[in-house]
Amino acid sequence: MSRFARRWKALFALGSGLELRASRAACAGFLLFTCACAHSILLLPQEPSATSQLLLVRALDRALAQLDLGRLGDQPVDVEVVAQGGNLAFAKEVVKERLREHGVHLSSEAPALKLVVLATVLGTDRGETLVGSPAMTVPVVSLPAPEIALFKWVRYRGLAELEVEALDPKSGDLIAKLGPESGHAKHDDFTVMIAFSFTVSDIDGPSDAAHPGSGKTPEDATPKDLGESVPVARP
Repeated sequence: MSRFARRWKALFALGSGLELRASRAACAGFLLFTCACAHSILLLPQEPSATSQLLLVRALDRALAQLDLGRLGDQPVDVEVVAQGGNLAFAKEVVKERLREHGVHLSSEAPALKLVVLATVLGTDRGETLVGSPAMTVPVVSLPAPEIALFKWVRYRGLAELEVEALDPKSGDLIAKLGPESGHAKHDDFTVMIAFSFTVSDIDGPSDAAHPGSGKTPEDATPKDLGESVPVARP
């Protein structure tokens, strides 16, 4: 074998060795990457979300604050909460706690009155207004396209409407009726020109603040009190 042929053979052997080492390193990196992805932790939001819980509690508090609970006096009462859905056990405990704070004496053994708290509305809503292009899959090429928001307004609303009936615990006769009264809570997320976003919310305000208009003003109208609420800017 000539000297020239031996040199080419040595170079070929060296190149094969480098290629084998590179392929082994690539396989090892791929295995490490897949293992890291397989063991990554994904934190999912709780259902209902914390914002939804706050909206519901604030709306319930504000509805209770508008009821004239002083008419019940200091006589012992038993409480029953009726609603179409939701966490009735938690709502009942909130109602009982607020009644105690207003000086109402609760007793289920020998009550002088039975209070039936009818929650005709108890829940949260979500609405969205988007000026721009929603997230979609581009036809033909089947590639995902992100949302392009020139203006986006996501509205979260909490609403509670309560009626309270004071009944005779023995006969069930109606003695007095309070309400109906409603409580509102809001949390709005705004996005302007894709990058600038801020939040307007009243769920961190006083729980006993009565909502103006008692629900007569549409909550989904363009808010006029943006200057009154303190926006929280997010980069």
